[in-house]
Amino acid sequence: MKDFIDIALDPVQCKREIDELGAFLEARLDLAERAEVQPFFRARPQLSAFIGTYAPDVGPATRLAYEFPIFGDFAADIVIGNKEQGVYCLIELEEAGQDSIFAALKNRSTKEWGKRFEHGFSQLVDWFYSLDDLKQTQKFTECFGHGHIKFEGIMIVGRDAGLSERDSARLRWRTDKVRVDSNYVHCLTFDALYRKLAWRISHYPEASKL
Repeated sequence: MKDFIDIALDPVQCKREIDELGAFLEARLDLAERAEVQPFFRARPQLSAFIGTYAPDVGPATRLAYEFPIFGDFAADIVIGNKEQGVYCLIELEEAGQDSIFAALKNRSTKEWGKRFEHGFSQLVDWFYSLDDLKQTQKFTECFGHGHIKFEGIMIVGRDAGLSERDSARLRWRTDKVRVDSNYVHCLTFDALYRKLAWRISHYPEASKL
């Protein structure tokens, strides 16, 4: 699925797919990106679209694409968006490993950022570069709409296991402070993604009664 499709939130199915994510993460600690992580999300469009709740103006996404080509050699694992609001999220899925975010170094107490993390972040940088370079083209307008289009990045990588309190603080700081061409980049583990989405979907049934 390399073109956008329209999608509407189905709370029941979305909760089922979020629960499946929890079971998926419970079954194994280390998960390969291409062989396991990407196929899992491609088979669960409601889960993928609900990641849009990380961007307030997207919410449960109304547009969804997998392996979306960004005008050339770059392809985003998932792109979700809200065309009416003119906001899209570019999602990079990396491996779910204990050492994917930080790597220990000999004779140093402070870990360095892991190769998989830096690779994923660099992917997002290249996507933002390409989009900014081509935002005045007709192709860009056909894909994303007219007017000022906003983007956010989301990188899902690694597991909570192995992260110290200091590691988690560094990860949160990077999300809060580091921007790419003024675009937010949310960096989080697969475990954090599951917890947050499970909490959010649990509030939808009550909200619908208001």
